[in-house]
Amino acid sequence: MKRTLPKGNYAVLARISTGITHTLGGRTVKVSGASKLTIDARQGRLVNLGLSPAPSGLSRTQGARICAEGAPFGGIELYVNGADSLYVIPSASKYLSYAALGYWNGYDAIGGYAVLHQTTKGVPSTTARVFSTAKLGAVTVDSRRGPSAGTSAQVDAQAVGGGCGDYMMASLGSSDRPSTSKLYLSPGKWDIRTSGSGTATNGEGRYVNHFTTNRTIAAGKAYFVRFFGAAWGPGTRLPATYQGRIVYELNDMLQDPNFPGVGSTYGSERTVKVKASLKLGGKTLKTFTPTSDRSAIDFRVKKAGWYTLTSTGTRYEPGFVFPAGMLSTATSVVFRFYAKKNTSGLTQTMAVQHVPAGLNGYNQAKPGSTTNVALRLSRYLKYGDMKKGANPKLKSLSTKISTDGGRTWRSVGVRKIGGVWHAIVPNPASGAVSLRTRATYTNGGYTEATVFRAYAIG
Repeated sequence: MKRTLPKGNYAVLARISTGITHTLGGRTVKVSGASKLTIDARQGRLVNLGLSPAPSGLSRTQGARICAEGAPFGGIELYVNGADSLYVIPSASKYLSYAALGYWNGYDAIGGYAVLHQTTKGVPSTTARVFSTAKLGAVTVDSRRGPSAGTSAQVDAQAVGGGCGDYMMASLGSSDRPSTSKLYLSPGKWDIRTSGSGTATNGEGRYVNHFTTNRTIAAGKAYFVRFFGAAWGPGTRLPATYQGRIVYELNDMLQDPNFPGVGSTYGSERTVKVKASLKLGGKTLKTFTPTSDRSAIDFRVKKAGWYTLTSTGTRYEPGFVFPAGMLSTATSVVFRFYAKKNTSGLTQTMAVQHVPAGLNGYNQAKPGSTTNVALRLSRYLKYGDMKKGANPKLKSLSTKISTDGGRTWRSVGVRKIGGVWHAIVPNPASGAVSLRTRATYTNGGYTEATVFRAYAIG
């Protein structure tokens, strides 16, 4: 194969496959005239990542990647399992690096092992490595059901600690039932990911969400992640004024409170239709509906005063079959805040989220029991060029519940437990509980958040 190239230094990466044998190789070459480069698969070394002791009843997948440092397209990679074999050709070039990922998983169940081996300079001649299971970290994954539009969930572990192995992914199972399982990972930084899927009206499968959280794994340490917990509702984003305009993003009306959407975590499902309005006093200034190219309120402040922003979200996904008994079917949030012209900063409000405790894998409480619902008040600054200002002072906190789908509401007790506000909810004998909490501030503003069918009784 011939190529005409400008003078310079190049990295050439290749994948060579013969039947069930696959080889990755890389070479660097300086082009200043006629140059010749040979990549010989016969020089490959077998990639063989193992565990001690070796797990039983699980299938192994191995992947390898060779990276060219500084290149816009970073590398070439391949994954194999079963009878296929994977080889890499060693290289001492400082412009090449190497990573290998091995993972072991089972069929129709969540859990397994994932290990990463990588180098920063060159491709090693020794590509076999055995990891002691005692020196792995253990992540307990509690994967629940109920609020997601999906009926099945897949769990993956993705290396994110930097280097050639960045974003190599281990698929560690899927299930259509609640499960509590363990992922055993080699030390380093990993994204723990889940993807929920369901069925479209044409019978085809469709992914409806992707949730991610990061863990820095240390040898022998234990960690915990919960996916698909209860009470998906308005997220942590707050209204703000930016250069004299009221701005508020509308795409977090269906957020898992365990994934607040800041830092290295994300957890918002988009199977929802949103409508919003902005009032000054009692007068409606504008209504908003997200479109494909705009999903935020953006309104210029012409007059100082008390504004009320209301956003509601209802489940909506064209061509998709929602599961029977789905939770978090609708949500709403109301913010009352003072705004004036030519200012920038967060409004003097807080986000309110509900976190029920003591539920089972289907996010159900026992009939006639009492559920303590933690009331999470937060105030995150998303944009670095905006002023956060002092947090508003809380004047009162009240919660109401509905057991008839929101037709009627009644107040329940709120008290601090271990320094955290909780609503104390007496559960009915059947059905589901909707939650509505209002945080009122001494400045005259408030936040009111509502989740319909926040959790079930079963």
